Parts: sequence; structure tokens; C-alpha cells
Amino acid sequence: MTTNTHGPPLASAGRLIGTSALACLAVAAHAEEEQAITLDETVVVGSRAPAKISDLPGTVWVVEPEQFMEQVRGGASLKEALGKLIPSLDVAPQGRTNYGQNMRGRSVLVMIDGVSLNSSRGISRQFDSIDPFNIARVEVLSGATALYGGGATGGIINIITRRGDSGGPDFATQTGATSGFNDGDDYQARGAQSVSGGSERVRGRLGLAYQRNGGFYDGSGEQIIPDISQTDLQYNRSIDLTGSL
Repeated sequence: MTTNTHGPPLASAGRLIGTSALACLAVAAHAEEEQAITLDETVVVGSRAPAKISDLPGTVWVVEPEQFMEQVRGGASLKEALGKLIPSLDVAPQGRTNYGQNMRGRSVLVMIDGVSLNSSRGISRQFDSIDPFNIARVEVLSGATALYGGGATGGIINIITRRGDSGGPDFATQTGATSGFNDGDDYQARGAQSVSGGSERVRGRLGLAYQRNGGFYDGSGEQIIPDISQTDLQYNRSIDLTGSL
């Protein structure tokens, strides 16, 4: 009979090797776990919370009312005045539309008090939606921002309306007229009136602006043919009623 006297020691060695291998795996797994825990955290936050244009990072301009009202009193429209005062904004076309008036060669998002006008005024008459008399300031953010989507690849123009102050009532009046003395219809007239006031808790303002345009004539006294595509500034009237409380 042959007896294997080395069986038990070999089995013990096998168990020892297996236990050591499991221990090594456990140590490796624990080391990997510790290594994963020590990695720096990366936090990604997405938000559509309302924010002022002036609080966003980027190149920001603020056009004060004295600046564009000086242009308006000289006969320029709002879009023409902004084209002269905002760097990288194209010169406005002649007419009611601001089609093709881009910033930095790209489309610009126009807003009033943070509300976009690009969807509701798809025919490019965003600047024709409010009279300069009812504007407190214009905030301009140059360059694209992901917060407002693809419609703002060139930048953002946010028009801030006037608000009432405590006390009062306070009244403001504005009138003006221009004429080339070529014909009875060769004149433009505008008038505006506002009232504002209130207390520390409740303040309000109501403003009404009216403008009437006549015919346009060239240097020879001949009338310029009106544009029949409904974008001409001749022979039209505009009324802007703006209120805040």
C-alpha cells in the first residue's frame, strides 16, 4: 500500500495561497476605492434663473437715456440711435424694420425687461415696439451666451422701461416737430406725456407717446416713392402706451 504523506501539507499550502490571493485582491480593491474617493469633485449646474444683463460675465455696455434721446431729438429712430451708440452693431436700414441689423455679424436677441421679442416680432420690428420716451436705459451684452439660446449668437440688447418713484405725482412732457417745407404733408410731429408716483410700497408709471410721419422729399423737392412692403416710415402713425406698477 502506498501512502501519500504530503497530502495534508499541500492542501494547507493551497488554502494559504488562495487566502493570500483573496487578501491581495481585497487590498487592491480597497486601494482603488480610496483612490476614487480622493478624486476632486466636479459639479455641473444648469440654471434659467432670471439675471440682469449687467451681472453676466462678458463685454457689457449701458446706453443711458440722455444718449439716445439726443439722437432721437435730431430725427433718428431708436434703431438708428442704437446703431450709432452701440459698438459692433450694424447701421439700421431705412424703414420700420431692423432686418439685417446684426451685432458682430450675427443675429442679436432683443428683449424688453428680459422678455424676448424675437419670437413675437418675427418680421424684424423689435425696435419699433417701444417709444424712446418710455425707455430708462438699454443694456447690451456683446457676444454669444448659452443662457438665451441660439438666437443670441451676436449678443443681447435688453431694453429697460421706466419705473415710477415714490412721492409725486410727477409729470413729464415731450413734444417735437420737423419739416422740410416742401409740401403740406412734409412734416413729422411727436408728443409724449407720462405720470408717475406712489408710496414706499406701491409705485407706478403710465406713459403715452404718439408720433406722426408725413411724406419724404429729396433735395430737388421731389417726393420719394413710398415702399409698398409696409416697412416705409412715410404716412404712418404710432402710439405707444406703457405702464408699470
